[in-house]
This record gives sequence, structure tokens and C-alpha cells, in this order.
Amino acid sequence: MNHFGSTFILCFLGFLFIQANAIPSWKTCSANSDCQAEEYEEYCDLGSSSPLCYHYYVPPSAITLTNSSVLTYVKQAGNDNEVSLCPSFDTCTKNCRKEYSVEKTLTKVTLTSSFADTTDCVCDKVVFRYGALSGDDSVSFISSSTGFGTAANTIELQQYSSAALDMVIMEENSAQGATVDCLWEYSIGTVSPATALTGLLGLVSASVVAFVLV
Repeated sequence: MNHFGSTFILCFLGFLFIQANAIPSWKTCSANSDCQAEEYEEYCDLGSSSPLCYHYYVPPSAITLTNSSVLTYVKQAGNDNEVSLCPSFDTCTKNCRKEYSVEKTLTKVTLTSSFADTTDCVCDKVVFRYGALSGDDSVSFISSSTGFGTAANTIELQQYSSAALDMVIMEENSAQGATVDCLWEYSIGTVSPATALTGLLGLVSASVVAFVLV
């Protein structure tokens, strides 16, 4: 029993360690080797006056979500490490974004929050459609169904690992530049962590009862 518990904890901690690097590091660099080497490697943007590490572009076909996927919120970061580009989200938004179930077709991804709606907080479904960003030739899964209470008018799914993806929240404004440019990182699983923990506690309880009965 002790061996099982230790193995579970080590695996879980290892999983969290892997997820910690899914958001681009945006650290200064002078070569690609200065950046993180992950499943989808980062590169050094040498074309910038202040080169930073970014992920290589990953096509939407790389998004491996299925109808049994569960997205669990990990953390957020502002583009280029600019904290101010991530607004202060209210409690309702924070509750709604914690976990999503997924519905996926070839051209659409719909995320439904697992949060139980209250009179003060009703969670919008986030709908992504496969198409081109405004003024951009590239295509990806993008959404304008919600701005999460901000001025953001575009949300994009970017998956750089089989176990994690980023939800990029942007306000595209050619006159002022982006005033909202925030990434939310999600781990990709098939079972809710809360459900898994409940199952583990149930297994522990059953084992204790069985031991007492013997």
C-alpha cells in the first residue's frame, strides 16, 4: 500500500513538473540553444531588437483533443512576460476557467466549464472555429464567443505538447497594439483530478476497512 501511494505521488509530481514548462519561457536569448527543448522546441527570435524565446508554430492538426478530454487550468502569463497584459480577472471567471470538458469536430472545439452555475456566476461556453486570424494568412482554432470580461476579441488554442495547451487571449487593435495578450495554460487529461483524488481516497478507505475486517 505504501509503495502504491509513493508511486502515485511521484508520478503526479513528475506530471506537474512537465506541465510547468508549457508556456513559452520568453527569456532573452542569443541562440536557439538558449531556449527550452521540449516536445515542440522553442526558438530564439533573432529578428527582434531584444530576442526572446518563443514556441515554433504548431498547426491546428496537432491539437489532439477528443470528446473525452478534460482541460485543467495550470497558470497564466502575459506575452513577453508583461504581467500587465493579463488583466485582473474576477472570481466568477477564475471559477469558470478551472476545468473544461471538450466537444470536438474537425472544424470546431467547444469548451464547457465544470463549474456549477450560480445566480451570481453563469459560465459561457467557449467555442473555437477553425479559420484565419484577422489580417493573418495562417489558420488555427480561434474564438470570439467571449472576452472573459475584457476587451479581448480573439482567443486562440495553441497546443505544443500532447499533455498541455495554451489558450491565448488577445485584443487585436492595429492603432494601439494589443492591450490584452494573455496566455492561460491547461493540462490535458481524460479524468477530472477531483474525480481521481476521490477514487484514490475511496481505494485507501476500502483497503483500511478490508485490513480491519481481516
